[in-house]
Amino acid sequence: MITPKDIFDKANKQFIKTVTALLKGQEIFPLIIPANKSLQGTNYSDLKAAIVPLYQQSKEVKGKGYSIDWKEKMIEGTKQKIPAKIYFETIEDLLFYTKRHDDYQKIQKSDGLLAASFPQLTEWAKDNIVFLLSQSENLVDLIKVCNYFKQNQPPHNLYLRELPIEVHSKFIEDNIASLRKILDLILPAKWIDNNSIDFLNRYNIKKPNIYTQIRVLDESLRPAIGFNELALTLDDSALLGWNPEKVFIIENKACFLSFPNIKNAVAIFGEGFKSRISKHITWLANAELYCWFDLDAAGFEMLNIIRQYYPNARSIFMDKITYKTFNQFSVTSSYRKLPLNNLQSVELKLYEFLQANNKRLEQERITNQYIKEHLDDYFSI
Repeated sequence: MITPKDIFDKANKQFIKTVTALLKGQEIFPLIIPANKSLQGTNYSDLKAAIVPLYQQSKEVKGKGYSIDWKEKMIEGTKQKIPAKIYFETIEDLLFYTKRHDDYQKIQKSDGLLAASFPQLTEWAKDNIVFLLSQSENLVDLIKVCNYFKQNQPPHNLYLRELPIEVHSKFIEDNIASLRKILDLILPAKWIDNNSIDFLNRYNIKKPNIYTQIRVLDESLRPAIGFNELALTLDDSALLGWNPEKVFIIENKACFLSFPNIKNAVAIFGEGFKSRISKHITWLANAELYCWFDLDAAGFEMLNIIRQYYPNARSIFMDKITYKTFNQFSVTSSYRKLPLNNLQSVELKLYEFLQANNKRLEQERITNQYIKEHLDDYFSI
C-alpha cells in the first residue's frame, strides 16, 4: 500500500513536468499519482495500519493536498473503504503538499522576465524550467549582460571586467554556462564562433596576451634574439627571424629549464602555449617539432591538438618503454575518453592503456640522465 511519503516523493518528481505543462497551457489536472494500492495482508489490523495515515494526510482532512477516491472491499466479512485513485485536483494542492510554492513563484517570475526581455525565448523558457528555477536569483543580471552583447556588435575591444555592465566584477566569469545558453539563442549567428567553446573566443571578447616562453638550447642561435631565454606574445613570437632545426614543446617548467642543450634547437614552455598553438607559426612549421607532455590521457590529448596544425610533430618520452621504466612513480587519475584521430597507432595504444587503467606519469618523474641517454633514439627515427 502506498504511503504519504511515497505520494510526496512521486509528486515531487512530477513537479517540473507539471509546471512545464501549465506554462504551455496544457491540461494536466487532475494529476493522478500512479501507485500500488493493493493491501499487504487481508485482516482489519493490516488495513487500519495502512489506511489511517493515508487518510489523515489527505485533502479530505487537511483541506489541501492529495485527494482519494475510495472503493469498498470485503475484509473479514465486512465492507471496508480502500483507495481506488489518488490524485491532486489543482496546482495549489500539489504546491501545498510538496512545499514548492516558492519554487513555482520563482519559475513564473523568471518565465515572464525572460519572455519580456527576449520574446524569441518564450517557448524555449517553457522547455527549460530547471534553468528558470536555478537562475531565478541571477536572471536580472544575466539579462543585463545578454542585452549588452545583443546591442553591441563584436569585436568587443575590452577585457571581460571592463565591459560597461552594471553587474559585480566576477559575475560574467561565474555564470559563463548560463550566459552561453541565452547568448547562443539571441545573437546573430555571424556574431558567434561556434567552433570555440572558450567564452572569450566564442563572442570575440578581448583576451589577455598569451606569452610564449622560449629557451635557446644552442648558443649559435642567441644572436638572432640577443638572449638565452625570453617571453613573447604569441603574435610576436611568430615574427622571430630565425629557423631553428629542432623545437621542443615541454609541458613542465622544471623539465623545460633543465632540458639538455642541443645543436640548432630551442625549447618552448608548453604551459599556456599548448592549448593555443593553433596559430600558424612559420618557423615552428618548418622545424622538426617534438612534444613532451605528461604520460597521461591529457598529455596525448594535447599532442592530438598540436598535430591538427603541425601534423609532422613527434612525441618524445611518451612511449611504453619510458612508462615501464618509471612506472613505480605513476599515480591514479581518471579521465574522459575522446577520439584522438591524430595519434599514431603505438601512441593510441598507450593512450588507451592509460585511460583504461586511470594511470598518470608526470614528466618530471623521468630523470635527466634517462633523457640525455635516449634523445638520440628519437633523432634517428
